[in-house]
Amino acid sequence: MNKKILTFITVFCLVPFFSLAEYPSTSIGVIDLNKILSESDAAMNAAEQIEEIASNIENEIKESDQAIINEQNLLIESQTIMAPEAFETKRIDYENKVQKYNAERQAKLVKIDELIATSRNEVLLAMKPILEEIANEKGITVLLEKGSVILNADKMDITDSVLKMLNKEMPKLKVSRD
Repeated sequence: MNKKILTFITVFCLVPFFSLAEYPSTSIGVIDLNKILSESDAAMNAAEQIEEIASNIENEIKESDQAIINEQNLLIESQTIMAPEAFETKRIDYENKVQKYNAERQAKLVKIDELIATSRNEVLLAMKPILEEIANEKGITVLLEKGSVILNADKMDITDSVLKMLNKEMPKLKVSRD
């Protein structure tokens, strides 16, 4: 019985040492993705373009809202002078038009969110080879996002290096509404 316990303890103690030999030495880096996505030249350029597109969409929606309100007012005014059957037909046409308009309006608003997501993805894709280059250069084997790190040494943070290289390689980003 004692031999079994001794064997178990020996194996239990040695297994962690054998498994440690399989892992390469680890060097950790930290990157602040929020800073990259807000301060890089490409991200700021894309934000300006998206803001302009959003403003245009907002103006289109205001104009369309006013047109729908005007049509509603005309329908209400015409109710008293129209035959009930004719008015009912006009009312149904108006309600169908409002439903179609609401769907188009929602699609325009969703388009803004899609533009933001697409531009963020393009910046992240452009950043990937830069991260690989810096990681190889500095021997980094694990890269963590700064938001998930509680404490790190300043020399572990590669955000500024990535930002400089990204700005050089991708100073602008074309954002299109189409």
